Amino acid sequence: MQKETDIEKALLRKYPEQVVLVTTRNKEGKNNVMAVGWTAIVSSDPVMFVLGIDEEACTYQNILGTKQFVVSFPSEKMAKETLFVGSVHGYKRDKIQESGLEIQEAKIVNAPVLVDAVANFECKLVEITKPGDCPLVVGQVVYAWENTDEHLKRLYTVGTDHKLAGVRPIEP
Repeated sequence: MQKETDIEKALLRKYPEQVVLVTTRNKEGKNNVMAVGWTAIVSSDPVMFVLGIDEEACTYQNILGTKQFVVSFPSEKMAKETLFVGSVHGYKRDKIQESGLEIQEAKIVNAPVLVDAVANFECKLVEITKPGDCPLVVGQVVYAWENTDEHLKRLYTVGTDHKLAGVRPIEP
């Protein structure tokens, strides 16, 4: 049964939802990472992601400047680092170093890959559109990586106040 409610109250029922980490490198070679909750796969041929990233974000400016980035699926073991990089701005900080995230070079794009992530997707910018108050960044996947530990599970936002955890399938 459904009952009428206001939009904000209904949106509190959206959890769990995805969280990804987006890495970039600016033209001067400085790496950055941020947590993004507004994300989805928007095409399967070719594979594309859409990311909701504020215009003021260092990551957004890096993407505008280089037209490339990496989308990483953080593992459950990366909860502390994910919360940190999603809580501070990267213009004057080295969030990768401060968080302790381990990186390796990407194959095609000029942005780092996160070693402990479940998977990483190198992307080239396709377009940026702004249908509302947040720009939507669309990137085409040009290369993919997966963690060698096949038992590693993804991290999700599971509640308000940035509560992070894994999710498990329900047995029928």
